[in-house]
Amino acid sequence: MVAGRRMRVEVTSLRSRGAVAFQFVCITFRRDAKLLRLHFGHIEDELIDVQRHFAEINAVLNCRRDDFTDTVRQNMLGAYEFLDAVVDDNIDFFSREGLEALLQLNHLVLLGRGYDLLAFRHHITATRQQFFKNFQTYVKPIRRWYRKHRTENPYKLASQIYVGVLSQPQLFQEGNHRTGSLIASGILLQNDCPPFVLSRQNAVAYFNPSSEIKFTDKRTIRGKLRLPKYQRDFREFLERNVSPAYVRTS
Repeated sequence: MVAGRRMRVEVTSLRSRGAVAFQFVCITFRRDAKLLRLHFGHIEDELIDVQRHFAEINAVLNCRRDDFTDTVRQNMLGAYEFLDAVVDDNIDFFSREGLEALLQLNHLVLLGRGYDLLAFRHHITATRQQFFKNFQTYVKPIRRWYRKHRTENPYKLASQIYVGVLSQPQLFQEGNHRTGSLIASGILLQNDCPPFVLSRQNAVAYFNPSSEIKFTDKRTIRGKLRLPKYQRDFREFLERNVSPAYVRTS
């Protein structure tokens, strides 16, 4: 294996003007080796194509989406870069360090690279509070299930985690579709499978069932009865729509 640049995830703390402390993830670089890496050029090409055709994609969706802007695309690329570093560091997504990384993925999706911690401190604090307030009820069961089944089919793992993130109550205040798809891709990468990347060809097949999942409440009997179908369908979707074009060997 050839040594390549790698971002290392570290947890640190910051005190805001109001003396309210919160934690965030900062990034430093170091040299190390990794066999499977994301191909950012191919991912960017795919997202540019989605952006170019998003009006026609959006026109046929069951639930219309916000515009796929330059900012959305650049934020997703920044999140993919961070995801690559998390996978390269072999971080358990549901360890304490991994939970911080999940939050950072969400921050990058919404705020972009190099976001101003003080300017967005209220958003960051609210996101963290929701995440950890719901930890015992919603996050901890997802983590327990993941650890119990982590040696099983990676597509099953990725699909069930995705459905758990996206269904109600959602894991994050905003950006659950994008963050959930990144988490699913991270699980696949950690199991030597290529990631899912949104494309013009798979966008409708991704967004329509995801909208159904989004409005399904996992606390209700009706929701619990629906979840297995969504999990199975999304597993089959991932199996059809991952591609080795989005990874490179090094």
